[in-house]
Amino acid sequence: MIEKNSLFYMANLYPEIGRMFSFYDSGKIEAAQNAQKRSLGIIENILSFKDIKPAGREEWNTIRNFVLGYDKLGSYERSILEKYAQPFSYKFMREYSTIR
Repeated sequence: MIEKNSLFYMANLYPEIGRMFSFYDSGKIEAAQNAQKRSLGIIENILSFKDIKPAGREEWNTIRNFVLGYDKLGSYERSILEKYAQPFSYKFMREYSTIR
């Protein structure tokens, strides 16, 4: 059984943000807004964990603000948001692949 810790949620944010932008780019605004809501829920879960340090909380609050205004981001901010959770996804998969 996979433990749903902060890393689990961080890893799951990466594909959700990808879905949000994919839907938005293809004009599926309602689906993009649903992905935005799921992304915000994931961020709230991340912030609920005690292992997130104050500096990390500031970063996650910045990411939350990016998600809140995803449809108004410039290309630079969008690229930051699209790539932010990627390392967590890779770390989670590496750790999960060694659990057996």
